[in-house]
Amino acid sequence: MPTSTLIAIGVGLAVLGVIVTFFAARTARRRIAALGRAVRRLAGTTLPSWRWTEQDDLPGLTSELGAITTRLRDRLEELTEDRDRAGQILDALDDGVLLLDGAGRLLVANPAARSWFGLPDDLRPGLPIKRVLGVPQVSALAEQAAEARAPVVGNLTLVFPESRTLALRAFPLADRGPTGRIVVTMTDITQRRRLEVLRRDFVANASHELKTPVAAVRALAETLLTALPDDPEAGRRFAERIGREAERLDALTRDLLDLSRVERGTLDVEPVDLVGLVKEVVGGYADRAEERRIKLSTELGPGVALRGDRAQLGLLLSNLIDNALRYTPAKGAVCVRLDAAESRAVLQVTDTGQGIPAGELSRVFERFYRVDKARARQTGGTGLGLAIVRHVAEVHGGTVRVDSELGRGSTFTVTLPVAGPPPPAAL
Repeated sequence: MPTSTLIAIGVGLAVLGVIVTFFAARTARRRIAALGRAVRRLAGTTLPSWRWTEQDDLPGLTSELGAITTRLRDRLEELTEDRDRAGQILDALDDGVLLLDGAGRLLVANPAARSWFGLPDDLRPGLPIKRVLGVPQVSALAEQAAEARAPVVGNLTLVFPESRTLALRAFPLADRGPTGRIVVTMTDITQRRRLEVLRRDFVANASHELKTPVAAVRALAETLLTALPDDPEAGRRFAERIGREAERLDALTRDLLDLSRVERGTLDVEPVDLVGLVKEVVGGYADRAEERRIKLSTELGPGVALRGDRAQLGLLLSNLIDNALRYTPAKGAVCVRLDAAESRAVLQVTDTGQGIPAGELSRVFERFYRVDKARARQTGGTGLGLAIVRHVAEVHGGTVRVDSELGRGSTFTVTLPVAGPPPPAAL
């Protein structure tokens, strides 16, 4: 092949190489520029505060992407920690929490909510809340909150798996965009409602109990004024009845005041010699037991002592002995036992009285509850003594129980910690 031809081919190939290189370089620059814009958009979207520090060439983009990747990984770890922390807080809440989407599907239920509604721990998210919970009130409240775009409150009473009253509050979640998610919080107010009922019943019962002797005193006084001039003997009988009703009214007033002081939970804690206290209180009932021909005895372990409120512990013991003597017939027996076991003092008052029916045992510590109302009024019982016993035991961190057999007597057992009552709960 001639030399000129070879030279021409070489020049052509060189020119072609230059052209190819030119276009390849331009294409590469365009791609690098496009990649740079994409990286900048990524940084602007995921890291708004990111500041660009490198050149727009390939080494600069590589360095910038590495720095962005590291920052995103750190941010992802922070978000994961925040999510886990929020989940732990949600799980630890005593209140129930539900998260619903805009279509009324259940997304999240914390352990308290799952427990109250009997839901399994592995509940699959995304199921309709009406079908999952089985109650329409929650979804209805969520719909109201979504429509009003404001919090909505309500109450719900559950029967299964256990009776419970819940206070509900539903409010739209402040998400970015129209997600329509609703949070429903639930607070267990069962105990609060029970206390409200007990308070109302207490006021009603106290009014009734006070009304009866007051009405009797008024009627007897009016009759006494009429009968006294013509029938002194009848007047004397009416005066005696007025005295008995006055004593009943005085006992009821004293028990109400005692119960009020005990329920306030204020204790004057000091070392208390229980053996000496039992001897003192039992001695005060010796004459009454003798009058009723009841054998009143004690069985006291040596050196039993604890930290507590001496006056309230004396009130507890006094009410137990008074109750035993009141319901034990003549020639019966009442025994007070005291011992210590495993850092606890155990006090028992046993009688040979009429006993308590098995169906009534769970209610004897209720205020104004009497097994035999007619006999209780005849013997002067107010129905508050055992309620006082229970409250004194509980504020000292102890317990009280009753074992009884109808016709064979009862045993009341009070167990108290020797270390004393627990510290009051912080407000």
